[in-house]
Amino acid sequence: MTMLRRDGKSKTTNNKNGWEGRLRPGVGAALVLFLTSAVMLFAPALQAHDLPSPQAEEGQADIDSQDSFLILQTNLHPPYQELQNGMLSGYSVSVLNCVFERIGVGYGLAIAPRQRNREMVRNGKADGFFLARISDAMDEYAVATNPLALEKWVWVSSSIKSDDPRVSRRPKPGDFTTVGAILGSNEAEWLGEQGYNDVMRVPSIASLVGQVAAGRVEYALVDKHSFEIARNELGLGAEKFMVQFERYAPLVVYFSKSYVAAFPDMLDELNAVLEFCETRPMHLEPWERDAIEQAQLPIVRQFANSPELVAHVQDQLAGMIHPTADEKRLTDAEWKAMARNGETSATATEILGNELSEYLRVFQTSVGDQVAEAFVFDTHGEIVGMSRLTSDFDQSDETQFQMVESINRDQALITDIWYDASTRAFLSQITVPVIDPDTGRTLAALTVGLNVSAALRPES
Repeated sequence: MTMLRRDGKSKTTNNKNGWEGRLRPGVGAALVLFLTSAVMLFAPALQAHDLPSPQAEEGQADIDSQDSFLILQTNLHPPYQELQNGMLSGYSVSVLNCVFERIGVGYGLAIAPRQRNREMVRNGKADGFFLARISDAMDEYAVATNPLALEKWVWVSSSIKSDDPRVSRRPKPGDFTTVGAILGSNEAEWLGEQGYNDVMRVPSIASLVGQVAAGRVEYALVDKHSFEIARNELGLGAEKFMVQFERYAPLVVYFSKSYVAAFPDMLDELNAVLEFCETRPMHLEPWERDAIEQAQLPIVRQFANSPELVAHVQDQLAGMIHPTADEKRLTDAEWKAMARNGETSATATEILGNELSEYLRVFQTSVGDQVAEAFVFDTHGEIVGMSRLTSDFDQSDETQFQMVESINRDQALITDIWYDASTRAFLSQITVPVIDPDTGRTLAALTVGLNVSAALRPES
C-alpha cells in the first residue's frame, strides 16, 4: 500500500484486497484513499481540514505542479457513498475507481460534511467534491462533469387515507407546512432556491425519516432510494408513509476551476470514459411506465404512422446500397470514435444532412424539451436518419432492433432510464416500428429518446 505522507513521500507495500480503503479504529470524521492505476491503496485517516492541498505540495519531489493527483471531498450518502465494515464503498465510488483507472489519474478521497466540502473547494483546499446537483452557485467556482447518477426526489409524509384531500397535495413555498431536509443536502439547497424559507434541517436521513414518522415534520424532501434504506434500517413499514414524486436530480462531480485550468484535458477524458463505467440503469417504476404509455407513447406512435415520416423513410431507403459486414464494422467503429470527441464521420455528416433527419429535427423541436433525440434505423440496423448525432451507427446489437421484426403495429419497446452521453440527458427510449401502410411490411424503426427529467416531472 502507499502511505501518503504530508511531505509527499510514500512507502509502498502490496494490497490485494481490491478497491477500498479502511478507516483506522476510532476515526469516523475523514478518510483518505489513494488510487493509482488499477490498484486502490490507502493512507492514514486524516481530518478533512488537515489534508494537504495540491498547492501546498508544489515543488516537492514526489508531487509537483505537473502531477495530476487530486483530492476529492465527499460525504456519506448511502447507497452512493457508504461505509461497510470500515470500508468506503458505494455506487459513485465504484464509478470513480473505474474512471480514474481508465484515464490513469491518482486521487484521494476525504470524508467531511457536505457544506465543508464545498467550502474547501471554493477556498482552494481541495480539488473537487461529489456527488452534487448542478447549480449556478457552484458553477461560479467549479466545473461539473457529466452526471454519475440520477436521484429521484420525493416528498415523504405520514400515511393518510386515500380519500383525504391531502393525498395529491404537495407543500408550496409560503404555506404553513413544516418542511424538512437533511442539513447541507442538495435537497435543502434546492428548497432554499425555490423559496421555502423555514426548512427544518436535520443531521441525517435516519433522523429525518424518524421526525416524519413521529409527526414533527409534515413533509420531507429526500432521495427515494436513500429514504427506503433509512426506513428499512429503522424498521418502519412502507404503509406508514405517503411518497409523492417531485423531480429528478442529476448528480455530478465538481472540480475546482483552478484544477481544470492546470489540467484542461482531464475533464474531457473523464467524461469520455464515464459511459463505460456506469452499469446501473434506473428501473422505471410502474407509475413512470404508465405515464410514458399514456402521455408520450401515443405521440410517438402517431408520428411513426404519419404519411410524411413514412414517405421520408421510403425515399431514404430507395436505392440504398448496404455495406458488407466488414464495411459496416469499420463505419461503426469510425462513427463511435469520432462521436466520443464530438465529431461527425463522413457517413454521419451525410445522414445528418438528409431530408429525413431534417424532418426528425422538426418533430423534436415541436415536442419541446421532453425529447432529447429521435432517430430511424432500417431492417439492417443501420441509422438512416437522426435529429442529432447518435453514439453509434449500427443498432443491430441493441435491444430495440427487435422492433424491425415486429408484425404487430401496436408493439412498442420502452427502456429503463440510463444516462446517454451523446445527449447529456437521462433517457428512456421509446421504439416503435415504421410500417408501410400499403403492404403492412416493416420499413424501419423509430426511436425517440425521452428526457425523463422533463417528461416525468409533476407539472408534465
